[in-house]
Amino acid sequence: MPSRRDVLAALVAGSAGLSGCLTSASESAGSVSGYVQLKSIEGWRPDGSNEAVLDVAFDDREERVNGHVYEPWTDYIDEPDQPIVSETFHDELRRTYDQVWYVIGVCSEQWETGDSTGCRNDFTDRENFNQSQVYDRVKASYLEEEEHIEIHDVIGTKSESSTE
Repeated sequence: MPSRRDVLAALVAGSAGLSGCLTSASESAGSVSGYVQLKSIEGWRPDGSNEAVLDVAFDDREERVNGHVYEPWTDYIDEPDQPIVSETFHDELRRTYDQVWYVIGVCSEQWETGDSTGCRNDFTDRENFNQSQVYDRVKASYLEEEEHIEIHDVIGTKSESSTE
């Protein structure tokens, strides 16, 4: 089975066109103010094959959030652009897959990398995944050692006039 880092790198590469941010997982940081750039769920079968369950990201070209739920999971998500994973849905994912990976991406000027806002895309738990939506302004932290993003608070929605 591919490593978590390899899968995450592929997932981020696929979302980079929609999100407009790059990931740098080489640093850890304390709590920052930023915005959620993407959410996704990946399911892994015991044979090592994986399937995308859900992808949500901000599309800079269309200036809107685009969410996509893959078959056969469409009955479990009412709003693909603002997904919430119920306990029933989570239980069904756990029955279907050997591993379920919730991924969330947060961008913050406090994670600045050169000339652009720094972004961290990594694993989270279902509670953090449900707590915020793509383009929400949040207080978050990135725990490099645990490959985990924690959402501490939702502050509002990112807008063109807001500053991080």
